[in-house]
Amino acid sequence: MNPSKKKRPQKKARNRRKAGSFNLKRFFSYLLLLLVLAFSVCTVGYVIFFRTVVAQEILPALRSSIVFEEPDPPVQAEEPVVKSIGEPVVEEIAEKIVKKKTILPKVAIIIDDMGYDEAIGEQLLTFPIELTYSFLPFAPYTKKLERLAHRAGKTVFLHLPLEPKNSAFNPGPGALYLQDSPETQREKFAKSLQEVPHAIGVNNHMGSAFTEDKPAMINIIQEIKDRSLMFVDSFTASRSVGLQVARQAAVKSIGRNVFLDNVLDEEKICDQLEQLVIISEKNGRAIGIGHPHRVTVNAVAKCGEKYLTRVQYVGVREVLL
Repeated sequence: MNPSKKKRPQKKARNRRKAGSFNLKRFFSYLLLLLVLAFSVCTVGYVIFFRTVVAQEILPALRSSIVFEEPDPPVQAEEPVVKSIGEPVVEEIAEKIVKKKTILPKVAIIIDDMGYDEAIGEQLLTFPIELTYSFLPFAPYTKKLERLAHRAGKTVFLHLPLEPKNSAFNPGPGALYLQDSPETQREKFAKSLQEVPHAIGVNNHMGSAFTEDKPAMINIIQEIKDRSLMFVDSFTASRSVGLQVARQAAVKSIGRNVFLDNVLDEEKICDQLEQLVIISEKNGRAIGIGHPHRVTVNAVAKCGEKYLTRVQYVGVREVLL
């Protein structure tokens, strides 16, 4: 038998093995291409979904969870009587303000939660009446808007996020909590202040739990004093000790009288503004707090100017003690 004939089957077997090996490689190549294609389609789909659904629905909901204050804050129409070291009670100071024969009593309106709505924020910066703007740290438009406010000569505040009683409400990035050590609280405060470098004062965002804790407030008020800042107690808790601690530390301070927009209704907001004016006529000054809601902007624009013959709108600096 010819030896060459015996070798032929082996050659064919090798060829079949090579063909099988080649097909296996091709299969894995196709599989890899399919995986890459599927990943690309998923990535594009995710981007489209994020820009349309998340940006339009989920992100506004997230903003709302941060922007809104705690629900049903206490009525604080009159300032509490706070006796401080070497300082008369609030009623005596109010009498002195009236005796200065100011042409008109003063009303300061703080717009809290600035920094999340760019369009409304820019509109508020050109408002016909004087406002004070309190910016949340780490909000997407805080640095831009607070810089514009400073350039326009407006009063800028830091809206410092503090722990609320209800853990369901998120005070937002940079919030100070009672479980934080005093050192951590001061570090967080410093970082928040860096986000609002032109702030001349601080008022609390939420904080119904934090502002009732005296050691915590002493810690933060000391930081405010060391930086020569002012303090406005938003009074999100009826038992807040913020104003008391600030007065005892000789920090220029005042308490909120009226929340303008607890009820997001134009007529109700105008009624609250009327109450603010009445308080200022009685005490010589009053502090109101509102938020960058469209209905608030419309209400203050509609009703604010009609009180120009009864009060003068000023920055918070002009009513602090």
